[in-house]
Amino acid sequence: MERKNLENTLSELVHVLKPAPFPSANATEHWSVELDGTEETNSRWRTYMSAALKTAKTFEIHCWKEETECIGLALRYGKRKDADWRHGEIIAGDVTPEFISLLLGLPKPTDTEPCNKMTPFFTIALDNCFWSEHYGTELSGTAGPT
Repeated sequence: MERKNLENTLSELVHVLKPAPFPSANATEHWSVELDGTEETNSRWRTYMSAALKTAKTFEIHCWKEETECIGLALRYGKRKDADWRHGEIIAGDVTPEFISLLLGLPKPTDTEPCNKMTPFFTIALDNCFWSEHYGTELSGTAGPT
């Protein structure tokens, strides 16, 4: 009988719960952008990446194991990171002028499977909380996009 009373009381209390207000004055603004299949070039991706690279110090590139060419390219600018990801490789390094030139000079991949790729890298993460994911089709960050 005591358990039933407890369940009833908890059920009643759950119904009157209200979320705490989000402290927007102190919160970092989060944004995200999806670049869909209608993007004919990667110029929008380049614009976002260029802005993010201005304040980034380090990067991580995530590639699937079978993407050996991309792994090799990323290894020119960073080193393999110890990670427990058995399906891929993570390459980490410093954001240098050479690395910036590489990223911003990449042509849009012609391979559009499984998506309309903006970059050959599955994920590019910068230390300033900018993320280019799913081959550059999903961008997100905490600083306002330009």
